[in-house]
Amino acid sequence: MGIFDLIKKLIRENKAEEIAIEKLTFSDIGNWIENKIKEKELKQNEIILIINDKIDKHNNELNKKIKILKGFDVEAKKEKDKIKEIVNHSRKDYIESFENFLEKLNNLEINGLEDSMKKINKIFFDFSKSSYKNYERATILIGKEMASIKDGVRVFSKDLLKTYEENKDVTDYFKTILQIKSKYQNINTVDNILDKIIETKSDLDKKISEKEKENRILKENVEEIKKSQNYLDHLATQKKIEYLKEESKNDVLALKQLLDFKALANFFHINQEQIKIVKEHRENFYTHFIEDDGKSIIGLLDESKLNNDKIVEKIKEIYSKLDETKNHEQEIKKDKTQEIYPKIKEVVLEIDYLKIEKVKEEKRDGKLRTNKEELINSLKQDLDKMNVEFILQP
Repeated sequence: MGIFDLIKKLIRENKAEEIAIEKLTFSDIGNWIENKIKEKELKQNEIILIINDKIDKHNNELNKKIKILKGFDVEAKKEKDKIKEIVNHSRKDYIESFENFLEKLNNLEINGLEDSMKKINKIFFDFSKSSYKNYERATILIGKEMASIKDGVRVFSKDLLKTYEENKDVTDYFKTILQIKSKYQNINTVDNILDKIIETKSDLDKKISEKEKENRILKENVEEIKKSQNYLDHLATQKKIEYLKEESKNDVLALKQLLDFKALANFFHINQEQIKIVKEHRENFYTHFIEDDGKSIIGLLDESKLNNDKIVEKIKEIYSKLDETKNHEQEIKKDKTQEIYPKIKEVVLEIDYLKIEKVKEEKRDGKLRTNKEELINSLKQDLDKMNVEFILQP
């Protein structure tokens, strides 16, 4: 093997070591995430300690500079008293802002590297904004000392920013791990909901089965009742009643044809109440006859002497059928199937409701499974970036 082949082989071996793939099942991910978080938390804490050391170091240096600023003798300057007064006032306000700036840095609550840098940047920005005017005014007579402090703050800021940039990969890695953890927890949440949906669907199936059995039994009861002699007698009586009512109606209409409404009207034309009865019966004979069993029209016939044998005979036929109808209606027994049909209707509505609820759960199940699949694919992509292969268990 030539020297170049040997070099290529070594490069390939090194690359293979660098991109070693870690394989995880879903059940392994939880522990893997927590271990990685602990590792990165330790690394973050190391970096935060470095940042704290840098803050202490620069604090000491800046405090020396601010001490010099405090001791600067403005009165020794050959300048107008008004300008000295402005410079002294600006120096005092600048020192106050500066000391507040250092105090905020010293009392900074650390909650992770990225969070810390955001807070530090804000502290520097707020100081720059609040002290700018006082700095400009103070430099009128105090140039060198003010510039020294400004340079010290700039070096301080750059030093912290450099430390953060050098360790940005830790922050990015930590953010990715937390993102993976969030997706992993979401998948677990979806799984828990899916388990509950399975239970709900099973419970709904059980209730549907019970209601369908109840419906089946009710229908069987109806069929049993329909086979009974009592029910058959009931149907026969019902048909007889319907037949008699139809015959009675025909007889009443036939009676109308026998009446001479013109003669009745002429006879009672003076009496408004009686002429009204004649008119109503002429227009709707059956309805008005049934309302009072023909008493009013028969009374008019008797009074006007317009009755005859045919009319009397037809009235007897009508009364006979009406009486027979009433007797049958009194004798007819209650249809027991009518008590069951409302129950059947109620059970059918309950079954429909349960089926609708099941369809809702199935739709919810489908959406969640699609969501879970998307989460798993997204989780795979995140893990793949970290050289981790996610193995789906059967």
